[in-house]
Amino acid sequence: MDLHRIQLKFYLNPPGDLSPEEAFRAFSAWIPTTPDQTLIDVADYSHLPDGPLTVLVGHQANYTLDRSDRRLGLVYGRKQPLEAGLRQALTEALKACHRLEQEAELAGRVSFAGGEFQLVANDRLRAPNTESTQQAVAAHLNPVLASLYRGAAVDLTRDPDPRQRFNLLVQAGASFAVADLLRNLEKAA
Repeated sequence: MDLHRIQLKFYLNPPGDLSPEEAFRAFSAWIPTTPDQTLIDVADYSHLPDGPLTVLVGHQANYTLDRSDRRLGLVYGRKQPLEAGLRQALTEALKACHRLEQEAELAGRVSFAGGEFQLVANDRLRAPNTESTQQAVAAHLNPVLASLYRGAAVDLTRDPDPRQRFNLLVQAGASFAVADLLRNLEKAA
C-alpha cells in the first residue's frame, strides 16, 4: 500500500509534562540545527482546548505537541513519500521523541512510552477507515513491528467509525524505551 501521509503519535510517560512554551523553544532550536530536513516555522495553538498545542512545520513532515485525544504526546506527521515507508517514518518519529528526551532544558522530565503509539492515515481516498485497509496496512506494518518490538506481542486496535480517518492504536505487550526502539530498527535495517 502506497501510503505516506501518515501521523505517528507517541505518548508521554506519566507524570512527564511538556508545556507548549517548552516545545516552542525546543522546536525553534531544531530549525537551524536539523540539516537533513527543511524545517520552516513554529506555531502556537495552545489556545485550542483539545488539539495541537505547538507545531513545527517542515517540508517533509510536521512535528506537533498534541493532546487531541486527551493524552499528551508528540505527533510526527509525514507529508512527503519515503523510500523505506513505515520503517523510515517510525525511525523519524522516534528520533524526534529521543531528541526531546535529550533536551537539556527539559532535564530528564520528558520520556515517551515506546510501547504504544497511534498511526493515523491522512488520506481518506487511499486509506478509508475499513477492515480491508487495516489488512493492507498490517501486511506492511507487522514486519516492522516485529523488528521494532523484538518479537513481543503487539495488539492493533482500530476505531471503526467511518467518520474517522483510518487509525490504529499499536500496543506492545511490554514497555520499551525510545533509545532501545531506535537500536532495534537500526539492527533490522
